[in-house]
Amino acid sequence: MARPGHLILLAAAALLGLRYCFLASPEQLPKAKSGVDFNPAVAASAALPALTMLAEDAEAKYGDNRKWPAVLVPLTTLVFPITAFGVFVLYSFTEDAFWRSPANPGTPKAKAAEKAWREHPLFADIKDPMFGLLNPDDYEKGLEEAWERAKPAGSTVTVKEKLAKLSKQNAPHWETWNKVSSA
Repeated sequence: MARPGHLILLAAAALLGLRYCFLASPEQLPKAKSGVDFNPAVAASAALPALTMLAEDAEAKYGDNRKWPAVLVPLTTLVFPITAFGVFVLYSFTEDAFWRSPANPGTPKAKAAEKAWREHPLFADIKDPMFGLLNPDDYEKGLEEAWERAKPAGSTVTVKEKLAKLSKQNAPHWETWNKVSSA
């Protein structure tokens, strides 16, 4: 609920606003000047339509009208696409095309990049499955214990053999496990 002070303020604002709703009495109007007041802005805006009749039409001339479409349409629809597609086809048949793709790991450029990464001390052992572990011996011991509890009866696979095999392969480990589990 509104406080009484707010209602008084609202009523005063409404009364002050009412005085702008009505015209002033003739006695309160300003007296008309006897001289002529010249306003240059009004004169300029009155002369503007006459000045536009003097200007030329804003349209292209006959010589400019057909020159650019005749060049740009064939250029953008034929020459540029044919050149771009041709360069792409020629590039795709080179030996180093798409060398970063996982489907094409044996290119000379990919081998050179991998060799450069292996020379860096932080990435020298990146293919090792134990790379980055703080205590790999503890991990292997826990993995062996978990495998002994979970392996099927009669299985001859050991953790050390599997880790040695995984460390020598050149494929992501999840793809190998995916193939093993689906077989």
